Order: sequence, then C-alpha cells, then structure tokens
Amino acid sequence: MVLILVVAVGLALASVILLQNILGVVVILAVIAFDLYWFYVRFYQKKKQELRYPLVPPEGKSDIYLPRTNIPRPIYEDARRMQEKKRRLAKLNKMRRKKK
Repeated sequence: MVLILVVAVGLALASVILLQNILGVVVILAVIAFDLYWFYVRFYQKKKQELRYPLVPPEGKSDIYLPRTNIPRPIYEDARRMQEKKRRLAKLNKMRRKKK
C-alpha cells in the first residue's frame, strides 16, 4: 500500500512538473506533506485510537457518576452487568433457535 501511494504521488508530481502547472505542484506537494505526516504518526509513533471508558452508562439510564459529578463510575460493576446481559442474550438466542 505504501509503495502504491509513493508511486502514484510520484507520477502525479512528475506529470504536473512536465505540464509546468505551478498550482498543481503546490497541491501535490501539500498531499506529499500530509502523507509523510500521516506515515510518521501512524508507523513511527504508532499512535492508535485509545479506547476510552464511556461517559454514559451502558443502559442509557442516568446515574450519580460522571459527567455531572467527579465520582468515577466503577468499572467492575459495568463489566458484571455486561456479562449478565450476554448470558441473557445467549439464552434468548438459544430459545429462538429451538423454536425454528
């Protein structure tokens, strides 16, 4: 993918230089600068989107925790609820398959 991008941008730059189009050269150089920055951030710094804990409870009900107060919501409670929800959904799916 990187090689294809380099070849495509290189061909575009060469063709714009041959056509002597100043605006085209500026645009292609801007694209090259953006690509270089993206590669730097993605591969050199290895930044990935961080998984963040949701500010809204999983069920959509309001509670006393974040964001209205400074009390962080306990993660273990939500994890337990999610496991219970998975079990209930598994039972429902199993019952649905039996009916068919």
